[in-house]
Amino acid sequence: MPVTIKDIAKEANVSFSTVSKALNDSPLVKEPTKQRILTLAKEMGYEINTSAKILATGQSNAVGIYCPEITEPRYAAYVQEVSRQLKLRGFLPAVATSSFDDAKELFSRLKASCVLVADQNEVNFPNIDFTYNPFSDTSDYTFASQKALKKDAALKAASLLLHSGHRSVLIINEHNDEWLYSLIKRENKFETIHHLPIHTGDPDRFYTYVKAVLDHTMPDVIICSTRKLAEFTLLVSKSLNLHIPQECSLIAYDENTDVASPVSLFGYSTNKAAEMAADFVLSRTNQQEEYYVNLKPEIVINQTIKL
Repeated sequence: MPVTIKDIAKEANVSFSTVSKALNDSPLVKEPTKQRILTLAKEMGYEINTSAKILATGQSNAVGIYCPEITEPRYAAYVQEVSRQLKLRGFLPAVATSSFDDAKELFSRLKASCVLVADQNEVNFPNIDFTYNPFSDTSDYTFASQKALKKDAALKAASLLLHSGHRSVLIINEHNDEWLYSLIKRENKFETIHHLPIHTGDPDRFYTYVKAVLDHTMPDVIICSTRKLAEFTLLVSKSLNLHIPQECSLIAYDENTDVASPVSLFGYSTNKAAEMAADFVLSRTNQQEEYYVNLKPEIVINQTIKL
């Protein structure tokens, strides 16, 4: 009977995932552990036979990545990092950015075992073992829903601000996206809450509205629902000779806290989400126990927050 990865894992007293990564020369495994596993695999007579795997299972080591909106920064960053993480685990990432039908044909020809989706809409591909979409609230395999992640990150940021003496807040959000204001108002932690729904499509109007609010009241902190809004607000503050953070702190929610930004951010790490997704694919394709690890909210503090 041929030696399997599970046999090696049992003999080496390590996880299935560690053996798979070591056999694929992943830098995620420490060199001494990797060498011990490789030596043991050789002694046990383990052989990798990709062709046999395709014939036996009808699948290859290809993993489809479907991203119809690749120009969206958060999706682009995720696709780039999850492709890298999949390669480290011995998979062949295949990225499709055109139509659903084109992606379906590509993944079918490559005999992909699974598909990762980077899109808010839930889609399913026929003849694929499973589809995983971290950007959808309805996915069967979502580690934590987008709504839950946003809420946890916002509450963590609010707690930090309150503990550092911020008592009044101005919430700035796009006119049709009031989740942040609704959450802060419902939690009722700040003594004073001001709200400015606004369009970012008109810079002149943006400047006028922000100036009008700040002329009327000066909050301890401005919290924006997007990084773009916060960066616009930072530019306006300089025109108004408002000193950030000495006179007012500034922070924003962003779905990728890994990016460089002139403003402080709260949200979660796209890089960590990609790493978790790659580990999830590895566990699923190797029929391991389900891999569920929730992302944790993160706060990136720079010179726009007074602590």
